[in-house]
Amino acid sequence: MEKNTLNLMQELTQIVAISGDEKAVSKALARHYDNLCDEIIYDNLGSIFAVKRCGKPDAKRVMVCAHMDEVGFMITQIHNNGLLSFIKIGNIADEAMYASRIVLKTREGNLLKGSIIAEDEDIKQMKIDLGCASKAEVESLHVRVGDSAVLEGSFTQLNNRILSKAWDDRFGCVLSVELLEALQNVKLDYDLYIGASVMEEVGQRGGTTATGLIHPDMGMVLECSPANDYKGKENEVGQLGKGVLVRYYDKGMMPNRGLLDELVSVCENNQIDYQYYYNMEQTDSAWIHKLFSGCPTLSVCVCARSVHTASSMIDLHDYECAKKAAIKVLSELNVTKIEAFKASNR
Repeated sequence: MEKNTLNLMQELTQIVAISGDEKAVSKALARHYDNLCDEIIYDNLGSIFAVKRCGKPDAKRVMVCAHMDEVGFMITQIHNNGLLSFIKIGNIADEAMYASRIVLKTREGNLLKGSIIAEDEDIKQMKIDLGCASKAEVESLHVRVGDSAVLEGSFTQLNNRILSKAWDDRFGCVLSVELLEALQNVKLDYDLYIGASVMEEVGQRGGTTATGLIHPDMGMVLECSPANDYKGKENEVGQLGKGVLVRYYDKGMMPNRGLLDELVSVCENNQIDYQYYYNMEQTDSAWIHKLFSGCPTLSVCVCARSVHTASSMIDLHDYECAKKAAIKVLSELNVTKIEAFKASNR
């Protein structure tokens, strides 16, 4: 794994950015997208996309979408004893929170360390402790109701795997930058819109508005999904180190069969490891594939252990497989294929 990739992974995973407060990720992506595209555009919720134009009039549009937000917490009350009440933003298991350390981000962008305290794993009893003895001491740190926090999860390399918070979906954000780099000097047959949405963890909101902005003819979603291999079964769905996911079903999308076949063909023709995958969750593809008259959409995903915790883990081989597969699909894509994918469901 190249050092630049690891540095980018560490930079983007360690940004604190829950749903509705993704601006820091957006600014980081804008810096990396700059000079790799013709234009950077935004929807009115904050989703960001780099545009690489092919120069053809009325060109087809291909939308490649990750999401910037991570699960976390929002402060709802500051108590007289200096503790903070909060609500969950996104799906976090209560047991993953108990006694965990957190990072709180103030409205000014300052980062404060603290922990979640309670007598047991009852979410109703949990509070955030910043080490303050009074409400006045908390407020002196410029902490206010509505501020956000996440579970603290440092970036740690363990052999060929990376332990960190927020792989869902900073994986896709990292890959969006590296896809732009790989395709920078490649002449495409379509206009490429590649970037990241906001508020995916609370209902795919940015994916919906970004689709309205772009009106794609084809979509590709870059996502990090739960691994199930910790159960110890050899044939378990979602295994670290087994390659890019061929996601043939999820709660939000029945995939385009032509695109699924294309991904498998690309992997087999280029010796890229892949694994079949399904789950009962949904991604931005739930909306991208069905808005307006609809468009064929492909998920290019990796799996991670312990997603939505402070210690999610991906395998770097899986990342490389997803990267190689996405580059091949996009670089070999043309108008004829896009129309064929549309026709494959008719």
